[in-house]
Amino acid sequence: MRVMRKKWDIGLIAVLLLLSLIPEGIFMATGRQMNTGSTYAVVQVNGETYKTIPLSEHRGTDTFVIQTKEGYNRVVVRDQEIGITEADCPDKICISEGFISKPGEMAVCLPHKVMIEVRSNDSAEPDVIPAH
Repeated sequence: MRVMRKKWDIGLIAVLLLLSLIPEGIFMATGRQMNTGSTYAVVQVNGETYKTIPLSEHRGTDTFVIQTKEGYNRVVVRDQEIGITEADCPDKICISEGFISKPGEMAVCLPHKVMIEVRSNDSAEPDVIPAH
């Protein structure tokens, strides 16, 4: 069997290929716009807000210690990221989480009931983790 291709078949295939790339282009364009909002970190101790730190505008390194009756956590804000660098909890999982900087990321020390969450001021940004 011999298949005959006409010039319109090749044109149709080219148009369909171009149309299939449109969703990727839209996703890339809107993905860049989602990062325009400013970010900040909310530090909570025992469910209460302890401190709010703007991350987008932060430059340099700042350190503070959270002292609770369960123990202490040393928190470092380095440029536009935040993390727990020292703690006297038995498992030290909070230290191994490293520095966080993107909205939705969290660092938690369960024994001391300390939670750090990065949030965004951009109200148009949905509270989801992007898949791309």
